[in-house]
Amino acid sequence: MAYFVTFGAIPVAIGNEHPSLDAALEEACRLIAGGQSDVAIQFGDGRSISGNDLIRCCTGEQTVGDHLFKKSP
Repeated sequence: MAYFVTFGAIPVAIGNEHPSLDAALEEACRLIAGGQSDVAIQFGDGRSISGNDLIRCCTGEQTVGDHLFKKSP
């Protein structure tokens, strides 16, 4: 499955799907550093990571991994 990076009040997938979590994280961190709001990484099965968890992964305070992804309600 692929990872998709989304952002904004109405999440819009940007760019291409990313085959690896590292590639998706790199893009998400670039958006956060650029001031974009509501950035998330979506996994193909409906799980996602966003908010403080994603920010901590970008700053290196937390290790990103599939265990952080939460299933959307």
